[in-house]
Amino acid sequence: MYNKNLNRKSLIVSVLLVFSWISSGIANESDQLSAKPELIFLLSGQSNMAGGGYTADLPDTEKYKPYHSAPANVSVWNVKDKNWQPLEIGKRFGPEIGFSHALSTALPGKHIGLVKYAAGGTSMDKWAATGKLYPRLITAFKEASKNAPDAQLAAMLWHQGESDSDTKEVAEAYQAKLVKLIATVRNDTNEPNLLFILGQINPAKSYCGRPRFLHADIVQKAQAELKVPNTVMIKTDDCEMNPYHAGLNSPKEAQVPKNEDNIHYSGKGQIKMGRRFAEAYLKTHEVLPE
Repeated sequence: MYNKNLNRKSLIVSVLLVFSWISSGIANESDQLSAKPELIFLLSGQSNMAGGGYTADLPDTEKYKPYHSAPANVSVWNVKDKNWQPLEIGKRFGPEIGFSHALSTALPGKHIGLVKYAAGGTSMDKWAATGKLYPRLITAFKEASKNAPDAQLAAMLWHQGESDSDTKEVAEAYQAKLVKLIATVRNDTNEPNLLFILGQINPAKSYCGRPRFLHADIVQKAQAELKVPNTVMIKTDDCEMNPYHAGLNSPKEAQVPKNEDNIHYSGKGQIKMGRRFAEAYLKTHEVLPE
């Protein structure tokens, strides 16, 4: 009788221990998923930052299959709902998917937060402090920061300039406006040395059958010759047109392929651009070898 009761008590204790272990595991997993970001990145600019890459353009191969979803340790700020949410990939995406995968691999113990605010077809004037878009970007950042009070603003990723290359006058004013934007962002985020990573533009000089971006070379030169400290430019001189429809491969595919409009990066192109943004950040922090 004594042994029977002892066995019964042992069984009850064992069940309680198992239940406690499972509950603890669930709680820890929940805590991990609801943890606030530790590093925040701002992503902004026009259409190639907003995203013209199609998920359907990504082959279901070993190389690209991981990019059909987002890393678990990356969150994105939902500007409308004003909360942090898991990063997801939809029908179209920008450089954030390749960027987040590269960072997640290099920094697996960090919770990464993305604050993305971009709009296609926008000129630098729209992103001035007195423009329509810049105040919205900064508002989004400040709201996101309040919901991740211990997070560090790590860098700003910028891809814009095509809309400033239609006329020579506007193109020649681009660099001064970019310098002012960087200074304004650093001031408004209280990060005077904030790393600013920009992607160099590389559009075709026609769009929808009519001349466009005829002075892109002036904007490209302005970006390449930028002398602001703690800025890095990603070269895009190997970005070429992808003459194939989404999902098909070219035997002579460019290093960073584009869609058929020769303006917007394809799904593969966006993955590679995102990884280049990540590499630029990681190199400045000596995470990647030179």
